[in-house]
Amino acid sequence: MEENGLIRNFVELHSQTEQLLNQDKVQEAKQKYLEVVTAYQAIDKSTLEHYHKELAYGQVTILFKKVNDAKERIKVPYHLISAAVLIIAFSILVVLKPSIVGLAGFEDLVRHPVDITFTESGIQQINLRDRPLTLSASGEFTGQVKLYYKQGEKLELLFDSTRSPSEDGKFTDICEETCDIIARSNIVELFAQVDEGSSLTIKEVSYKVERTNNNAPVWKGKTRKFTAKPGETTIIDLAEYFEDPEKDPMVFLSTTDSEIDVIVQNSEVAVTPIKGASGIKKVIFIASDLLEVTRVPVNIEIK
Repeated sequence: MEENGLIRNFVELHSQTEQLLNQDKVQEAKQKYLEVVTAYQAIDKSTLEHYHKELAYGQVTILFKKVNDAKERIKVPYHLISAAVLIIAFSILVVLKPSIVGLAGFEDLVRHPVDITFTESGIQQINLRDRPLTLSASGEFTGQVKLYYKQGEKLELLFDSTRSPSEDGKFTDICEETCDIIARSNIVELFAQVDEGSSLTIKEVSYKVERTNNNAPVWKGKTRKFTAKPGETTIIDLAEYFEDPEKDPMVFLSTTDSEIDVIVQNSEVAVTPIKGASGIKKVIFIASDLLEVTRVPVNIEIK
């Protein structure tokens, strides 16, 4: 497919997914979202300009949050568990590894308190914990001021009082042109342009850093055996049995087996054996932090 076709295909699939979400067709939207991810990967591997890839990555990330937040109960046939696409399709597990510099597949947000006041134009240097991938500022101002991120001779607008008017003279997490930066080090320079009679106080800078280490969720439960009664629903909260070493938010999934109905809603798994069912059923509980997947086989004893 030609490069313009890649973009057109991505936009069309993205629009179709949005329409399905607006129509509350959550399951269909999740399926369509897989096509959006495939379209993004094609763009990422192409020779398109950097900004095309960056925009596509941003859109697919926003869409992921919308699809993942859509409420619908999920039931997964056991015979599909061996298919890798099952994990992606029903838990909306996305492992994007963009080749774009500064776009980490998973990032940590760091908040760095500062107390810097400018009553005239000037430059202030700040030492951060790590090289930032983004840069936002919070604080307060009077009059007309601008704040720039300075790298060499290049200035990138961080805050402009004329663009972000405020009744109380305060601003929070603003990043006009610094929502995605390529910083060379953890030492950043901020240049303030302050009109006469104006002032600018920076209370905090926040930024994202690329996570270098990530561990898969782990099973912390003391048992892998559960009981359920025929015709009755047993609720198992997987958030009580899994934990993530980095405290990342997790998504959950479960397989099912014959004679039992298994429904996943957020972290809770509802297990309902049919009337007359008996014996031990085998299912697999699955947890993911959106980078790693952990599968834990468990037994459901019906009695």
